[in-house]
Amino acid sequence: MGVLQRFERRLEGMVGLAFARVFKGKVHPAEIAHALQREADEQRSVLSGGRVLSPNLFVVTLGPVDFDNLAEWSEQLAAELADMVAEHIETEGYQTFGEIQVRLERDEELRTGVFEVAGHVSDTGAGQRAEPAAAAPPAPPGLPPLPPLPSLRVGATDTGAQEPSIVGRRGQRVAHVLVVDGPGTKHVLEPGSNVLGRGTEADVRLPDTGVSRKHADVQLSGGTVVVEDLGSTNGTLVNGRRVARQELADGDVIRIGHSVLVYRQDGT
Repeated sequence: MGVLQRFERRLEGMVGLAFARVFKGKVHPAEIAHALQREADEQRSVLSGGRVLSPNLFVVTLGPVDFDNLAEWSEQLAAELADMVAEHIETEGYQTFGEIQVRLERDEELRTGVFEVAGHVSDTGAGQRAEPAAAAPPAPPGLPPLPPLPSLRVGATDTGAQEPSIVGRRGQRVAHVLVVDGPGTKHVLEPGSNVLGRGTEADVRLPDTGVSRKHADVQLSGGTVVVEDLGSTNGTLVNGRRVARQELADGDVIRIGHSVLVYRQDGT
C-alpha cells in the first residue's frame, strides 16, 4: 500500500464515509496530500555530495469556506498530512533541516475549491507538529539562507453519489482501476480505450449532469495509463490542473464535472 493510500485510510477514520456530503464542491484532503507530495518533489534542492534537501515546512492556504469546512478535523488533519509528507520524503531519500510540519491557514481572498501550497526550508518550529521522517542532517557549511519557495495553486474536487459497488470484467486480473471518490466504486480498466462519460455508450458511466456523453478517454497500453479529454464542455482536470492529455501515476485524481475518480494500480 502506497503513502497516499495509507493517508486516505486514516482520513476515512477521521471523517467516516460521508465524503460526498462533506467535500462536495470543496477542497478535498486527498488533493492536498497529493499537492504536498508534488511540492516536496518539485522544490527539492541538490546539495554537495549528492544529498537532496526537501522543504520541511508546508503551508496550505484555504479560502474561508474550505477552511471552516475542515475546521472540525484541522488539527488532526494537519498532523496526518505531516506524517504523510514525512513518509514520502523518507521513501524518496530526501533530507530536511528539521521536523516535517504542515500548517493550515485561512485567506479571505481565495475562492471556494481553490487552495495554495508553499514549501519552505526552515530550522525553527512552527504550525502543526509531526514526527520527522528521519533524523535531520546538520546544515551544510556555507549553505546560504533559502528564501520562501513559490506557491502552487490547484483546484479542488467534487464528489458523486453512486452506490458502493465493484465494476469489473469477468476473468480479468485487476491491475489498473479507477475508484470513484466517496462511495469507493471500482472500475477495472481494459487494455486500450476506456471512455468516461454520461452516455450509454461510455465504458465508465457517470450519472452526472456536468459530464459530457463522451467526456474523456483513459487509455491503457503496456502498463502505461493516459487520460485524454474528448472535447468535453467542462474539461478534464488531473490533480486540479486542466489537461488535454496526460499520463497518470498511481494516486492521481481525475475530476470531470462533479465526479472525482482516483487512478490506482494493482487494484489498491
